[in-house]
Formats: sequence, structure tokens, C-alpha cells
Amino acid sequence: MKTAVILFRDEKSLINGDYLSEIDKIFLTSGFFVSRFEVLSYSDDIAFKRLLSELKNTADNLIIVSSKNIEFDIKTYIASEFETELIINDNAQNFASAVCTSKGLEFKKDYALMPQNALLIPNVSGVVQGFTLDEQDFTLIYLPQELDELKLSCEKYVVPFLESKYSVKNKKLLLKYCGEKNRLFETLEKSKEIYTEDGYSYFVKEDNGDFKIELYFTSDDKKISSDVIRYVVASLKEDIYAEQDESPAQRLFEILSLKEKKISFAESFTGGRLVSELIENSGASKVLSEGIVCYSNESKISRLGVKGEDLFKFGAVSSVVAYQMALGLLKTGKCDVAVSTTGIAGPKSDDTEKPVGLCYIAVGTKEGIHTYKFNLSGNREEITQKAKNKALFLAIKKLKKM
Repeated sequence: MKTAVILFRDEKSLINGDYLSEIDKIFLTSGFFVSRFEVLSYSDDIAFKRLLSELKNTADNLIIVSSKNIEFDIKTYIASEFETELIINDNAQNFASAVCTSKGLEFKKDYALMPQNALLIPNVSGVVQGFTLDEQDFTLIYLPQELDELKLSCEKYVVPFLESKYSVKNKKLLLKYCGEKNRLFETLEKSKEIYTEDGYSYFVKEDNGDFKIELYFTSDDKKISSDVIRYVVASLKEDIYAEQDESPAQRLFEILSLKEKKISFAESFTGGRLVSELIENSGASKVLSEGIVCYSNESKISRLGVKGEDLFKFGAVSSVVAYQMALGLLKTGKCDVAVSTTGIAGPKSDDTEKPVGLCYIAVGTKEGIHTYKFNLSGNREEITQKAKNKALFLAIKKLKKM
């Protein structure tokens, strides 16, 4: 199930990251994962029309967070896409009129306009009235932008509507996860204690530390399946990065694009794999600043400013060197996020006492750099691929907090 959100902003400001997190949290804690955010300017009617048509064909649910500041007739575009007309909804008129009276605002006809066959989502605090348009394989949800109004509409109307719709119709929930393997399977086994019937099963496929989880439900027990989904998502949410079958690189590209940020990579033992995966996405030039493969110590010193004495004292495979590699990228001022990797892929341990599979990944911004240590298993290729997936995922986590 793919759920997308379209929001609007003015030309000079960005949507606050906390705002996006709040929307994400509303649905995530109810077992629904927002897989795509799109932020448009108040005047960009062309992009909205294109996205509306695209997502109507590719998403299961589209949430449009509307604002009275939008400079084009958004409801007309929606009605046209659904091949219907706009009508005055009496209940919407009553709610909007009551808000205008209580706040001393002028009532406008547009407040009560809704596509024919749409179901009202009442907004008792603002003039923007919500609605749903539900087709067999697609649901459009139109909501107000003010966070308090949006949260109330979601909690009281939207989430119960989606739970009712998908607890029976949605027989499978797909999640992408890049965290601890043991915690994943402990959580899934625990979920079977919640749903003890034969109507629930799960399937997990691993690709070098990148997990695809599929939850299957064949029973019509709405409450239990909702409880299972809520438990699994809440338990693993810190390490869930998508609710569709996409790679860490695809998700990273989407978030970089959404937040209008640039990233740089300094790779030692991953040998350019991070950059290679990211540039498979069309439009990567807008989010990628540079990628440096600094395999030798000389390169680390000359290109990134790693201190020679630290290389001698701690070795190339160390948290100190990973930190300095990321710092060297950030000092250029050309990126918002920096990622560095250094490790031992094998089959030999480079004449050191450090084990094959040891690696350090540093991810940072101008606010600070965090270094992670991993001991990865497998052959040379498997270790390198696991490190690549870890690094991309850690960049995703960092960006989500920006």
C-alpha cells in the first residue's frame, strides 16, 4: 500500500521538518506509512496537475494538505481528474459558516464547494473543510493545512476510515527495514502472540542487511490485524524507511529532493558504491554534490585533510579517521550532509589485528558528526554491500531529523 502526501508552501520558505514528522507520526502509529511527500509552491498549478494525475495511477492513497493561500483553483483540478463537478455541500457550508461567524470572518462560497460524491470530513476549527473521494483502488483525502485542524481530522475521521478500508481489503503490508536482524525477528515472533489464528503470517527477504517484510492477513478480524500492524510498525519504526519495495538509495534520493538538501560521500572500502546507487535516480545532480573514493592514506590526507599522525596512531579503519573524512567534506561548504566509510572488506585484514568486517561509517551535518561502528559478516562482496546499505540508511535517518 502506497500513501503519498502533497503539501504547499510559499516560494521563500520550506515546510518545517517537525511538521512533516507530525504528519508521519499520525499515520505511522496507526499502522500506515507515508511513503512519499511532495511539497509545491502555492502558485504551482502545473506541477500539482501533473502529480495528481501521476499519483492517481500509482498510489493507493493520496492526501492533499490544502491551504486558503493556494493561488489556483485546486478543487476544480481534483473534480476534473475524477470526471465530476463541484457542488455546494450543505454540511460543509454549515461548518464553514459557523467558523466564520465565531471568528468574525467573511464566508466565501469556495469553503463549501466539494466534488460530487465526495464525503465530508468536518473541520470545526477552520474554514478549509476536508473530504474523501474513494474509488475501488484509490482514495483521495483533502485536509486543512493547520496542524491542529489536520491532526483532529485525521484522528477522528481519516485514520478510522483507512483502518476500516484496509483491515479487510489490505491482505498484505510491505515494509522496508534496515536495522538489527535479531530485533526484527523477535518483533515478528511477538506479533504472532497478538494474532494467534492461522490467518496471519509473515515473510522476510534479506538483501545484505536490507530487509523486505511482508505481513499477510487472510482473516476478516479487523481489530486484530490492525493491532498487529500497529505493534510491528511502532516497534520497528526507527529502522523502517519505506512501505513499498524501494532501495535505501531510492528513498534517500526522495528525502534529499523533498528537503532540498545536497549530500557528499567519501568512500574508502565501499569504493564508490554509495554514489553509484544514488545516481541511478534521474535528477540525482540536484542532490549530489560530490563523491570521493579515497582508497589510499595519501588520498585521505590530501583530499580530505585527515591527519597523518592519526592515521599512524589509530589506523585508516577507525572512528577518528571516519570522522575526519566526513569533516573534510563538510569543510568545503558544498554539502548539507556528509557520509564517509572506512573498513576491512577482506578476505585479508590488511596486515592489522583488526578483524575482517570491521567498519566505521560517519554521517554528519554542520551541527555535528556521528560515527557508527559495525562488525559485518560474509565474503568481501557481502560485507561491502552491507556497509553500503547501512551508510545509505544512516543518511536517511539523519535527514529525517533535519
